[in-house]
Amino acid sequence: MAQERVAHIGVLAYRGAETTVEAWQPLASYLSTAVEGWRFEIVPVTLVSAPEALKSGRLEFLVTNPGHYVSLAAEFGLSPLVTREKAGGLMHFGVAIIALSGQGIATLEDLRGKTVAAVSPEAFGGFQLGWQAFMAQGIDPFTDLETIKFMGFPHDKIIEAVRRGDVDAGIIRGGLLEALAAEGRFSMDEFLVLRSNSQMGFPYLVSGELMPEWPFTVVPGVDKALRESAAIALLQTQNGDSGLHDIWSTPLSYEQVRLLIAAFDAREVTIIMWPYYLAVGAVFLLLAGFVLRRSPESLVSDEPEAPDPGAAAIMALFDRLTKREREVLALICAGKASREIAEKLGVSLKTIEYHRANLLQKTKAGTSAHLVQLATRFGYDLGETLGK
Repeated sequence: MAQERVAHIGVLAYRGAETTVEAWQPLASYLSTAVEGWRFEIVPVTLVSAPEALKSGRLEFLVTNPGHYVSLAAEFGLSPLVTREKAGGLMHFGVAIIALSGQGIATLEDLRGKTVAAVSPEAFGGFQLGWQAFMAQGIDPFTDLETIKFMGFPHDKIIEAVRRGDVDAGIIRGGLLEALAAEGRFSMDEFLVLRSNSQMGFPYLVSGELMPEWPFTVVPGVDKALRESAAIALLQTQNGDSGLHDIWSTPLSYEQVRLLIAAFDAREVTIIMWPYYLAVGAVFLLLAGFVLRRSPESLVSDEPEAPDPGAAAIMALFDRLTKREREVLALICAGKASREIAEKLGVSLKTIEYHRANLLQKTKAGTSAHLVQLATRFGYDLGETLGK
């Protein structure tokens, strides 16, 4: 009997590593049964870690949002095998720009001069689709809002920030608000989805245009038999007997996504990052009030961008963390309290507090909030799945 080989499916973990593995494991199990001689494993990735995973050859397949796919396709030669089809035959999705009810915010226009939370400038459903919705109403988020707080994954954190009143509004993937309300996390009445009449026939409240659902992509050089067997197995989910919540259809065109990304990249982008300080020998960052500007000329230049020594310094600090410290960090980033982390890992509360102190010292973060910000920004919030 031939030895079973392993194929790795990277999945963008927009709600955190644990939730991602739990949600996508049924697909891996299905493919392991349908494709003879192969076992499929889910590898949670972030916007930051996915390119590194592709460069190092750790992935055979990648499932991610369409904007991330378009951005990676040119560099890594990814090809879409199929497009996700959600319950009810939905093959498109949108963005929801949400605000708390009863706060005097009813339209996107009301957000001028306000604070809005989003995932990151690179996040398609977590910012760029929201940027498009704002621009369609004549509002430039980079100049007309008071602040954009980029909070990283998961999207749940953005909803909670709006709910606590830390920000005036948040940008999330459409449908997530309804899903969490169905789980009993909160009532839909607590929130407003701004410009929710933009897609009247769509089953979820969204604030702008609809885009094709996530593609299941293949990396160049993957064994031909594996690639074709996986594609056939995914298309056979249309038969309705796979047991999967979502099924897969022939790939849609992602040209509309490419045009949006091009429009976003072609403008002069001004991003006010969260202030933080870092000193590593002679390398330090001072980002309080720092404005990062990218002109259209620099975006189309043939010259390669110089590496950011500050980012490299931050990542070097996080790369030094032990396996246990990464586990604790992932749970901190998921919003778990020290007592919850202690119970989950089967250790004492004192041990977790010791690890927290070590994390702050090793990363030079200073505060837990700053630690989470750095971890999510640079892709170290998913535990041992990332790093070296």
